[in-house]
Amino acid sequence: MCPYYSEEELSEFCKNDKFCIACLCNRDNVNVDEHHVCDECRNGSPGIGRPGRLPVVTLNGKNYFRDDRLREYRNVKNPHDRIVF
Repeated sequence: MCPYYSEEELSEFCKNDKFCIACLCNRDNVNVDEHHVCDECRNGSPGIGRPGRLPVVTLNGKNYFRDDRLREYRNVKNPHDRIVF
């Protein structure tokens, strides 16, 4: 839940196809997907403090996030299932 806006206010904002719920602004110059997240927020923008998404790899039929900082792979559905580099 967003601490700045009520649920009713957010649903009113989401009627606009160019509203991003991640950065809470209208994005006329950037594509916004059907989940109301703009491309910059979806891909991460390290220059302005937004984190990027971790890459996902498939090992043994399971999807894992590759986290270089922790030096391990973590299962997308079960974060306790991990593989250390």
